[in-house]
Amino acid sequence: MRIVLCKGQFHGPISGADETLVTYATQLRAAGHEVSVLLMYPHAQDDQYYLRLREAGVPVSAIASYSIGTSLGAGRRLTLGLLKRLPSSQSRIRHNAQKIASGVAARYYKQCCEHLRAAADLVHVLTPDPSAMVIIRAAHAVGVPVIYQELGTPYHPPDFEAFYEHFTTVLPLCTEVAALSPLLAQECHEKLPPSRRLSVLPIMAEVLRNGSGHERLRPREATFGFAARIESLKGPVVLAEAFAAVLQKSPETQLKIAGAGSEKRRLVERIGELGIGHRCEFSGIYTQPGQKSAFMKSLDVFVLPSLTEGTPNCIAEAMSHGLPVIASAVGGIPDVVTAETGILVPPGDAAALAQAMLRLAQDATLRARMGEAGLERYKKLFSPGAVLPVMLSTYKRVAGRNGSNGASEANQNGHAHPWMKLRTE
Repeated sequence: MRIVLCKGQFHGPISGADETLVTYATQLRAAGHEVSVLLMYPHAQDDQYYLRLREAGVPVSAIASYSIGTSLGAGRRLTLGLLKRLPSSQSRIRHNAQKIASGVAARYYKQCCEHLRAAADLVHVLTPDPSAMVIIRAAHAVGVPVIYQELGTPYHPPDFEAFYEHFTTVLPLCTEVAALSPLLAQECHEKLPPSRRLSVLPIMAEVLRNGSGHERLRPREATFGFAARIESLKGPVVLAEAFAAVLQKSPETQLKIAGAGSEKRRLVERIGELGIGHRCEFSGIYTQPGQKSAFMKSLDVFVLPSLTEGTPNCIAEAMSHGLPVIASAVGGIPDVVTAETGILVPPGDAAALAQAMLRLAQDATLRARMGEAGLERYKKLFSPGAVLPVMLSTYKRVAGRNGSNGASEANQNGHAHPWMKLRTE
């Protein structure tokens, strides 16, 4: 079966959707399956995600020309600038930008049809954007079954309600819609138009570490880490304020921050105002899996205080490194982080976040116990051995190739994935 993973373009350097697509594709390829990647707009030759796909032997194609991709990139930067300068006009600016992007993507409908007719037995579309709409329509037109995977929470962030209303018009053309976790599947069921089938298809994180768990056991200090886009919805300023409170009672703790984004300047300013810069370290952007692994290995606790989320790759990656996790109880995170593997806090609550961080900073034994439990949960939910059987069963089912038998979703240990009970027709 020829599997084509599709999205509009790579949005690196820190893109959960890009990471999900690349991990799916490389692991499918490593398992011997025929898989390729189709983008609407071309990638840069030095793009980290493209290079990882090329190294894994996964073919990557783009429909539009490089000049169109460059023009759209310039338009996106202009739009972001206008949104910052004219906050009162955000709705109109987003509407106009969406209209332009939809018009450009629609030009490539025939090329998408031709490519998918020749190269695909099944299309797997990630992320809701105008390009995805065109790809879904094209696949449906040439008789190729489509699975659309919602990688976040429908109609979130709040500024994107109108955008989702436009995108959801193509969902009835999909053979199946998948979410990342049971909680997110329930949200899709409640908020998206009825689909012929709704299922769960988890993210996958490839472990790059050796050993059975996080081996640092230091009773008097702890290093906390944050790795995500430095944007307001990820809660970086809330994290800084919580860490300042932690330092008052546990002055030997540290905070490491990996990432970049529009809120970095504000975050740096707030760290300066709080007087905690001497215990904070910015690690920049990691562009290689080895750099990501090195960052995770330098931590004792991973923290993600997002205000809205789907199922973050970074949490699965932290768990794969045997780290306990403190995160906001939003989106699909409560499906991932349990009382055995970490601590959930209300979004935007710096005091609750500080209390959770202080608890783990002062209890190395608890950190180790949660980290080991997190590693075991990663193996059951997000490891290639757990997720690949679910993917293949989903693909066979969507393609009508006798993939409905639940036994085919058993992992390499012969156990069914814990989240496979939820599936609606």
